[in-house]
Amino acid sequence: MTYRNEDVLDFYKELPFNIYGDLESAKKQIEKYNPLETYPELKKIINEYDKIKIMDFGCGGGWLVNSLSYHLKDRAEVTGVDFNPKVIDYANKIKDLLNLNSKFFSSDLFTFKKNTDYNLIISLGVLHHTNNCEEAIKHVSTYGAEKSYFFLGLYHSYGRKPFLDYFKKIQHKSEEYRFSEYKKLQNINDEKKMYSWFRDQVLHPYETQHSFEEILKIFKMINYNIISTSINRFNKIKNFRDIIDEEKKLELYSKQKLEQKEYYPGFFITIGKKI
Repeated sequence: MTYRNEDVLDFYKELPFNIYGDLESAKKQIEKYNPLETYPELKKIINEYDKIKIMDFGCGGGWLVNSLSYHLKDRAEVTGVDFNPKVIDYANKIKDLLNLNSKFFSSDLFTFKKNTDYNLIISLGVLHHTNNCEEAIKHVSTYGAEKSYFFLGLYHSYGRKPFLDYFKKIQHKSEEYRFSEYKKLQNINDEKKMYSWFRDQVLHPYETQHSFEEILKIFKMINYNIISTSINRFNKIKNFRDIIDEEKKLELYSKQKLEQKEYYPGFFITIGKKI
């Protein structure tokens, strides 16, 4: 795949990822679901601070930013950056509906000018859509304050492969057929949101996949110690070699999920703390 930034931007302008059919539905989801329950490891980090500054790079429609702002209230100053002005407008509308203090900026992550350092940097499912994931990780890490945390989510080299292979086999089929196959794997009640997931997972013009072993090397370069990863379910890491061995099993796990018609995107999270 040849990377062109405008192709990725145009793709998301056509239909942003994880967007609901109406603003009221998005508002209700934020009120109902606390991301600190979805990501308990985030909760552990945030609870270390009386007040925390959080940055979400590639915030999309602002679900995580607005959710954290809503549930943490005055305990957090939460900011989101995305290169798509369409989703920033959407995020701001939901922010206003909920009367939140979250902040949003429309900017390329490589050119965004910070006016503060952040205690927690988040980027979930974004940097593998840039033209150079390693450089994106390095750049984003510079926004971290002393002893900050980095909560990074990427497609996994082994875990993603069966999903990609399956949809590559049927890429000659109509989009309608492929969408129907995707819907067998994932259950989302909102049709527009479901279609945005399908496009992001199956039709995206550019993505890369990565391994824990690769991220371990990059985190060493940027002076972040890895403290946990979803590969071992965020359990204590005794030896990095154990994680590297464990991640190779994700391809088989992904194949099994596909056979069982269960959604598994082949995605992993790595959490680091700045030295």
